[in-house]
Amino acid sequence: MAIVYRTVMEGRPMRSTRYADEIASADEGGARIERLRIRATGADEIRFSWWKDGRFQARPLDLPEDDLLRLLRKAIDEGVFSEVFVGNLRRMLGAGAEAIPEHSMVRLSSSLALKDGRRLPEGARGAVVFVHGDGEAYEVEFVEPFHAVATVPAPSVSRIAAA
Repeated sequence: MAIVYRTVMEGRPMRSTRYADEIASADEGGARIERLRIRATGADEIRFSWWKDGRFQARPLDLPEDDLLRLLRKAIDEGVFSEVFVGNLRRMLGAGAEAIPEHSMVRLSSSLALKDGRRLPEGARGAVVFVHGDGEAYEVEFVEPFHAVATVPAPSVSRIAAA
């Protein structure tokens, strides 16, 4: 089966309806995973769907496991799922279940809003100063772009080599 990738072009949704805007999708032979922005709520949601000849089919998506895995891999590669979701999924499946040790250097995988209203940007680097539980979250001390100590969920950080 051929894999088709589609993403938002120039900030515009790929497809719009009264219900939602399609933000990203991965397609394999009409089986599709889509990221939708729901108009009524503004929330992003994931839809698994069937399409035939460019038309939505009102039936559930049912696939052999191998085809579903290929479609999921493509959806991850194309950004249909958020980095936080992918991190949580990896953690749930055991990949990366090891906690990052204290004093390790980490990088934010997405921006982080702080309680005081400031925001640390994606890519901000810091040092782990405390590990919560079995690595569910970390206290991280950041120096750039400003000094801050923040609690960061595990899926929002990745370990990097010390500079």
